[in-house]
Parts: sequence; C-alpha cells; structure tokens
Amino acid sequence: MIIKSLELRNFRNYEGGEVFFDERLNLVCGENGQGKTNLIEAINFLSMAKSFRTRREAELLREGEASFFVKGVFEKGGAPYTVEIVWSASGPHGAGVRKFVVNGAERSSVVDLLGGIYTIVFSPEDLAVVKGGPDVRRRFLDREIILLRPLYYHKLKKYRGILKSRNALLKQDAPSPELLDVYDEQLAEAGAAVMEERVSYIAALAEESAESVKQISDGRDALSVSYSPSFSGLSRESCKEDLQKNRDRDLFLHATETGPHRDDMALTLNGRDLRIYGSQGQQRTAALSLRLAERALIKRETGEDAILLLDDVMSELDAGRQERILSVFRDNQVFVTTAEVPDYPAGANVFTVTEGKISF
Repeated sequence: MIIKSLELRNFRNYEGGEVFFDERLNLVCGENGQGKTNLIEAINFLSMAKSFRTRREAELLREGEASFFVKGVFEKGGAPYTVEIVWSASGPHGAGVRKFVVNGAERSSVVDLLGGIYTIVFSPEDLAVVKGGPDVRRRFLDREIILLRPLYYHKLKKYRGILKSRNALLKQDAPSPELLDVYDEQLAEAGAAVMEERVSYIAALAEESAESVKQISDGRDALSVSYSPSFSGLSRESCKEDLQKNRDRDLFLHATETGPHRDDMALTLNGRDLRIYGSQGQQRTAALSLRLAERALIKRETGEDAILLLDDVMSELDAGRQERILSVFRDNQVFVTTAEVPDYPAGANVFTVTEGKISF
C-alpha cells in the first residue's frame, strides 16, 4: 500500500495544495513549526478520521476558516483507492460535521473507513505508551486493534455505552438494585468480548515485538508484553461476579471501578519494569519495537505493507539503529520528518515545508 498524492485545504497551517510522493522514501524537511508534522498527520487522518496529536478536530482547522478538506490517492493491492474527508464547524450546538467519500462514493460513518488505509505513526509521543499511565496504553491498544480489526470498534462502543449507563445509575441517590443487576449482566458480557480481542491482539503483539526489539538492539535486549486485566478472570461469569462483589465500593464512589476501562498493558525489558527501571534509550527502543510489531501484524493479517510515518524520531537514534530500522522498512513507503537533510540513501524524495507550503 502506498499514497501517491495528498490534497489539503485549510488543514492546520496548509491553505491549499497538492503534493505527490515517492513510493518508497520521502524526507519532509524544514524548521520547527513550519508544518512537517501537520503533513504526516493529514496522511494518518485518512486512515481513521482521527489525529494522533489531538482529540479535538476543531484544532485541525486553519485559523479563521469554517471547514477543512483532506484527500489521499492511494494504491492498494495494485488498484487505485481514494479517500476524502471534509470536516465543517457548522454542526448543531457547535459540533463538527464530517463527510466521508471512499472511491467516489459517499459514506455515512467513520466505520466505513476502517480497514481501508493502514498507516503507522512513530513519534516522540510514543514514549508515553511506555512511561505514561494505563489510559495511554489502553488508547494505544484500542486504536491499533480497531485499525486492524474494525469489528472491535462496535464491541468497544457497546461496552462504553453500557458503562456510561451504569455509572449514571450509580450517581443516583437510590439506584435500583434490579437495574444494576441488568447492567452487570450486560457489562460483563460486553467486557468479556472486549478483553477477548485485547488478549488475542496482545499475544500477537508480544510475539512480534520480541523479534522487533532484537532487530533494533542487535540482539542485546529482550522485550516482554502482557495484558493486565482488572477483572479477576476473562469469562462473562467471572466479570459479573467481580461487578457484584465490588458493588458497594462502586456505589460509594459513584463509578464502576473494575473492567476493561481500567485495564493495562505490562512492559518489561530484560526482566525489568520499563516504567520504573528503563532508561530513556531503553524506553525509546521499546516504543519503536511496538510500532515495528504493529507493522508486522498488519502485514501478517492483511497482506498489506502499511505506510510508515516517522515524526522526528530517527535523529534520536545512533547511526547503527537508524540503519537497522531503515533496512527493516525497505518494503514499506516511509515518510521521515527532519529539521535537516540527513545522509539517507540516494533516490529519496526530499521536499521542504515552509509555513505550510511545500517546495522540492
């Protein structure tokens, strides 16, 4: 899979224009604050209609404008594949309105985009997956599972809806025990379905990331990835038992304190907890290994080579690790943002971004 061209209007600091890409290595150069990251953010946005930098789509809008437009022309399985997204700030109550067009046909939901385009972003923020709290790792997991297995989107949405209803009931002065029983049954079933997907994905991620870290570190490091559920078991029955056992605590706190929304992903390098004992370099290596594992899983499960978006991460690696990573990426289309043009292989497509304008 490759992206052949990108067209932007009023996206971040891009007023408008179209740019064409090389099918292998593209270097996006320029000083800080000029729009390098905005460019790869737009490419990534076409895969899930979500930004890897913000949850608020209004922040993607060029100042003073009412809507933005992003269009990508891809090649997928040897055939053309086009995605267009329009976002307008003119929705009811200040909410935005999105419009999706895939291969010329208008789609009604973001779900119709999922599984169409595969992009992977490597950025300095990836360290948060290793160093941050459980919520960061849950977002990482959920986003990657949705990208690879779109049906998970519906399972997660169902779980969150039931959780919201149960929490609303817990906030009432005298919650109905009978209604709580109903929500416990529903939440246990939905939660077990979410955990089943996470367990399956993390098992595959653990296998691939163990190989990836060896490639980056030249065999010096061993990475272990495992799932840490807050429920005592993974079955619907054990989930329901935990909810009922913890009901008094939930009533006191007015919130559901156990379930997939409280789960975590444990990461150890060479047998030591990366959050506590990992150096900056080891944490960076682990974060990159997770992204490499994600790349391998996409290839394994879909047969497609994902588009790789490296945002200011190569400069933080020594020459040996840079070379090993680029050798791993030889089958993928790669975008690298950098403040200076480094010594990369001949034939790379180099263009410069200045105040949202691209020159070659």
